[in-house]
Amino acid sequence: MSRTLVLKARAKINLGLSVIGPRADGFHQLETVMQQISLHDTLLFEPCTAGNTCTLLCSKPEIDGPGNLVSRAAELLKEQVRAKLPGVRVTLYKNIPVAAGLAGGSSDAAAALTGLNQYWQLGLSSERLIELAEKLGSDVPFCLSGGTALARGRGEQLEQLPLLPFFWVVLALPRGVEFSTVEAYRKFDRSQLGKPDLTPLVQAVKNRSRADIAGWLKNSFTNTLETAFLPGSGIVKAFKESLQLYGLNPVFSGSGPTLFMLTESYAAAGSIARVVEELGGISYLCWTSGENHLTGESGD
Repeated sequence: MSRTLVLKARAKINLGLSVIGPRADGFHQLETVMQQISLHDTLLFEPCTAGNTCTLLCSKPEIDGPGNLVSRAAELLKEQVRAKLPGVRVTLYKNIPVAAGLAGGSSDAAAALTGLNQYWQLGLSSERLIELAEKLGSDVPFCLSGGTALARGRGEQLEQLPLLPFFWVVLALPRGVEFSTVEAYRKFDRSQLGKPDLTPLVQAVKNRSRADIAGWLKNSFTNTLETAFLPGSGIVKAFKESLQLYGLNPVFSGSGPTLFMLTESYAAAGSIARVVEELGGISYLCWTSGENHLTGESGD
């Protein structure tokens, strides 16, 4: 294939997350409402001379190499065909912060599955791609489908929900903090299993009620995994409390440490982003998105 292909790998936020309990396979049963946002990495697929190989270049060399989910996705796809394939170079331009609870790696993997399926002309169905996505990570199936969804199981059992009404999204990251997902699931408070109850959130999303969604986000507790890091006097707790002093409602995403806030007003979003920066954090101004990885841009 002589053409190039460009795909956006979009981040996600968790509007709510409830850890239900441990599973026999070592993972945890959970329920979570996930929402895709406009913040994205970019993957460029282009020819290279070495046949049957996928070479990965990354704008962050520290996450390059065979352990990167993009490389693992390429190997998984090659196993499906066991035939000589055209060489391809994938350049990954990172914009989603790493280890931030935004599914940056999972979204890259989803884009790699879709992009290489197109580039190598494998003809794998979206259903088959989702099956492969489950092997790469719990969030990868959602990152393939995008939009708004209720996820169960490890996160791979998806029920698509009506798209969220448009909101501006302000992401707030305390500087110098990264959380391990493994650590989050090891440390969270087991007395909070099954909490919060996501029923009001799911109903609010199904009703596409801005008021009820905003009401949910005003809850002090929307994510079981908060209990792994927010108790005590840690950096994230202090950062969240500082934002609350400004009358904001920061919500913990995934396994953190990202906090996010939604607003209908661009002016308000800009003001919130400035507050985040004034408090010493890193802000990203983006919006809710309904796109997915199943289409891309190609050129000669």
